Amino acid sequence: MLTLIQYNDPGYLTKENLSPSEAATLVKEDFINWIDVEITSQTYVDDTAGLFNIHHLIAEDILNTDQLPKFELFDDHLFFSTKMLSFDADEDQIMEEHLSVVMCKSLVITFQEGLPGDAFNELRKRIQLSKGLIRKCKEDYLFYHILDAVVDHYLQIMETLRTRIEQLEARSLADPSYDVMQQVIEIKKDINILRKYTVPMRDALNEMRVEADHFIQKSSINYFQDVADHLLYLITSFETSREMLKDLMDLHRSNQNSEMNRVMKTLTVVSAIFIPLTFLAGVYGMNFRYMPELNSQWGYPLTIGAMVGVAMIMALYMRIKRWF
Repeated sequence: MLTLIQYNDPGYLTKENLSPSEAATLVKEDFINWIDVEITSQTYVDDTAGLFNIHHLIAEDILNTDQLPKFELFDDHLFFSTKMLSFDADEDQIMEEHLSVVMCKSLVITFQEGLPGDAFNELRKRIQLSKGLIRKCKEDYLFYHILDAVVDHYLQIMETLRTRIEQLEARSLADPSYDVMQQVIEIKKDINILRKYTVPMRDALNEMRVEADHFIQKSSINYFQDVADHLLYLITSFETSREMLKDLMDLHRSNQNSEMNRVMKTLTVVSAIFIPLTFLAGVYGMNFRYMPELNSQWGYPLTIGAMVGVAMIMALYMRIKRWF
């Protein structure tokens, strides 16, 4: 499926469900043309690349959805690939979709894997309603907004993960017996996914800012710098979150050790109380003919009473010493 959005300061129009050949005939140089391609087959990509003079190496990169973010520069167009990420609350996991962007004069083409949804709903509304500078600027400003929308989703995911870490920390403090290890491992896995794409994307963006100066106007440099700053903030957040997770794991281990110490202290107190009782029972269980009070009718209750008295004295002594 292919969608074409065309706009300039006074005008806006959009057409959906186009073929590559239909889109190619509708492109106008006096408009900014955004072609959004949902990849359905290799032929679809090859046709689009052929109609818009996109280098065959780019077509190969578009179809290679396993690669990390990268930037490549050609004579009349530039290529940028990255990952769109979103957090699926129902599945409790990060969803990945490969995104490739080709930019040339008056034209931006985005290639998506074809998964449901994307990061550009707000951008489409801005174009339609002419919010901000979007309809007054060139194709590089649209390119900036596409990257910014992707990075904004990264930031949202990071904030979601930070909130989960804080909730786990509060839960651990409120309930020391609560087991957080499985959730900590899942959050670390999500953070690693974010980090996997954020660092290469920052490197590719910095490379593009240096090498693609004839594609990016001076007035737009600061906008791309803003995206780079967001990526740098994300990278810093990764380290902070990793420290928080490490502290959370240390807290969990400390809670486990405290619980173990409490159990061992209880067992030790019980054992200490029963040691003298076991001694008395052992003495009167010896098989000797002549023993004090052995033949007395009060021998048994006196012995039991002595045992109870010893147990109470020891329990009181341990209580005074604050051993339990």
